Amino acid sequence: MHGYVCISLIIFGCVQLLKYFSVPAPGWVFFYLNDFLTIPIVAALCLHGVWLLKKDYKIRLSIFSIFSLWAFYSFYFEYYLPKQSARYTGDILDVVCYFAGAVVFYFLQKIENPGSAPGNQ
Repeated sequence: MHGYVCISLIIFGCVQLLKYFSVPAPGWVFFYLNDFLTIPIVAALCLHGVWLLKKDYKIRLSIFSIFSLWAFYSFYFEYYLPKQSARYTGDILDVVCYFAGAVVFYFLQKIENPGSAPGNQ
């Protein structure tokens, strides 16, 4: 999971740099890739926060917690914000990308070896 999150952060940063420097890329890169990466990145940050507070690196986020995060992001960014600002647009494919990222995170944390967590070696 840690490797996946690190790679996700690098990809996220690269996409942001492409946007910043107006480098052309396929539409899916700008419109959907970061949405797919968002939930695993945020969920990993949340999990690390729990580890820091509880000092128990065997803890994993429940399916309810992960999908609550998905529901919040979907509602906030695809329903609420588009009603508040023209800068945001609601897109059902973004919701699908958030969901796919949530599923990936759920399974990645399940296969992670608890003994490989930081501080547990």
